[in-house]
Amino acid sequence: MLQALRRLHDGLTVAGFAASAALIGAIAAGYCYEVAARYFFGAPSTWLHDFTSYALAAVIFLAIPEMTRRGAHIAVTYLTDGLPERARRALARAVLAAAAAACLAAAWIGAAESWRQYAQGVETISANPIPKWWVSTVIPYGFLSSALYFLRSLLSRA
Repeated sequence: MLQALRRLHDGLTVAGFAASAALIGAIAAGYCYEVAARYFFGAPSTWLHDFTSYALAAVIFLAIPEMTRRGAHIAVTYLTDGLPERARRALARAVLAAAAAACLAAAWIGAAESWRQYAQGVETISANPIPKWWVSTVIPYGFLSSALYFLRSLLSRA
């Protein structure tokens, strides 16, 4: 059962990372379209700036879990490199626990805010407003998924 949950988590993470990469491509294509529409046809879009702003949030928070899974996040190892092996392992476990706790707290706060936006019908302030929770929902997903990877890493080191 636990192995199936791990595979599901990994599958969602890979799919999120692929969606993140696709959104980067869509942003680039959108900017090419905007340049052509604005300078060649004199008809700039009203929606592209909004789309890219929203897509950037999704790009970041769909990619973060994969970066956490790979261990590709930034690590400052100056202090740990000088420690004895036993202390280094203990510190690594403490850092993983703190990172998981921070991500869980951020996921909780993000989910509460997304729910508030949904419940109150909050919309974006833009030329083409949309419900704000459509954008902010990826934030708790990214933090929760990253927290799970930190916890998985912590448990594998125990």
